[in-house]
Amino acid sequence: MAVEFPFSMIWGRPGDRLTERDIMQHMLDAVETIEKPGTIIELPYTWPEEDFRKRDWFPKEPTPWMSSQDAINEMLEFMQHGDPLE
Repeated sequence: MAVEFPFSMIWGRPGDRLTERDIMQHMLDAVETIEKPGTIIELPYTWPEEDFRKRDWFPKEPTPWMSSQDAINEMLEFMQHGDPLE
């Protein structure tokens, strides 16, 4: 699942039980419908723009696995075929 929320706020604003429940329902639905490993489903939630201006939520540098398209492709390949015990 992909949610365009600030770093470490994947469930939404603290205490927003409705959004938390909705995101969890999307995840449970995905378990039943996703047929291919590596499938990404973007959810239709957005973070209020005014909250982005209040705090610096995101790290200045992207995470290493998102630093380039090659790194992203490598991570997706691992997710589809990798052995996590290696």
